[in-house]
Amino acid sequence: MREIEFKMEIAYDHIKKGVKVTVEKGELQDGLVVYYTIVPAIAMSGNFPRQEALSVDTGIISEVRQDENSGAYYVTVEFDE
Repeated sequence: MREIEFKMEIAYDHIKKGVKVTVEKGELQDGLVVYYTIVPAIAMSGNFPRQEALSVDTGIISEVRQDENSGAYYVTVEFDE
């Protein structure tokens, strides 16, 4: 099991604990760095080295929380790998 946190700027009603989501991989620096976006462009992860890329593209939301200072939302997704 692997968890990745995604940042979401606004709340979406369908983004809640237990929901299955699909992620899309993006690449930076000629593929040396990867990041993920919850489809369709709802939230984005931080950057990871290519060696830490996911082997699956679906996961289950385990937590959604709002940062009190910034107002941003953070979505934690569990991936079965």
